[in-house]
Amino acid sequence: MNKVGLMEIKKALLTDGRFRESLPASFKEEVAKFLANPGCPSCSVPLLRRIVREAPDQLRQYFVGREPVSEEEEIRKLMENHWSVINCHIDELEDRLRKLAPGRKQIAIARHLDQVTVVVNELDLVY
Repeated sequence: MNKVGLMEIKKALLTDGRFRESLPASFKEEVAKFLANPGCPSCSVPLLRRIVREAPDQLRQYFVGREPVSEEEEIRKLMENHWSVINCHIDELEDRLRKLAPGRKQIAIARHLDQVTVVVNELDLVY
């Protein structure tokens, strides 16, 4: 069964007043703060997680046939690492980095003379 992620809930909050109205009254103040600044992850993620935790029935009604992602699944997904190592001449580094798939990454770089070693951890986007 398909899961409803935090990004889909965020999109529904931003674009659909019907979804916002279906949430319990206890969410109204937080939703208003979220709508004032939707680009703030530290502001929005706690609200989105609270919606998943406290309003699963509304999510099931809005996203028919889909289940909200559980916090345990989300944490397990965030703990996954996809490591790769790049060893090359410093002049080749930009081309090698551009070949990486788009998305969030953690990068550590070490250099010795003209050689570099780059450790890349590709992060999965859950929310």
